[in-house]
Amino acid sequence: LHGKIVLRRANNKLSKLYILDSLTGLYNRMAYNELAEPLYEQCMSKQKPVTILFIDADHLKYINDEFGHDMGNIAIKAIADAIRESCPSDAVAMRYGGDEFVTILPDYDEEKAKQLYAAFPQTLHRIAQGYNVDFPIEASLGFAVVSDFSKPFNDYINEADEKMYAHKKARRAERQ
Repeated sequence: LHGKIVLRRANNKLSKLYILDSLTGLYNRMAYNELAEPLYEQCMSKQKPVTILFIDADHLKYINDEFGHDMGNIAIKAIADAIRESCPSDAVAMRYGGDEFVTILPDYDEEKAKQLYAAFPQTLHRIAQGYNVDFPIEASLGFAVVSDFSKPFNDYINEADEKMYAHKKARRAERQ
């Protein structure tokens, strides 16, 4: 019996490692099938709204080129910390790609999504100050609120990604 308990604990640890991103501690892309899609389907079956948030680090190439990849990793960690602090515990937050993050927020309507969207830059700024680096740590965001579930999950991720890209473009234009 003791051996089985030890084995089960070891397997639980391994399966967590399998879906966790080592740099950020958020879920990795493997969590998409394991956790994100099932959460989406759960919201669909309960007819509860779900928000898909897409976040992308700003000027990461510049940070990596000018200050080194360790500093780029700090920027990625700061964004992950801000996601963790901004999102409720029942959300599934994933590092989706190098500097891209996707978060699935169950029971999140348009109003809650807009509040998170508006508050995120301040949260990130405060967290970034704690890292005490010589460059700004910023991110662009986009979100899709799903209430009709008329399209596949991935279509809503793409919609949030497109909105994030539009946000990034608008902010770039402001800086020039």
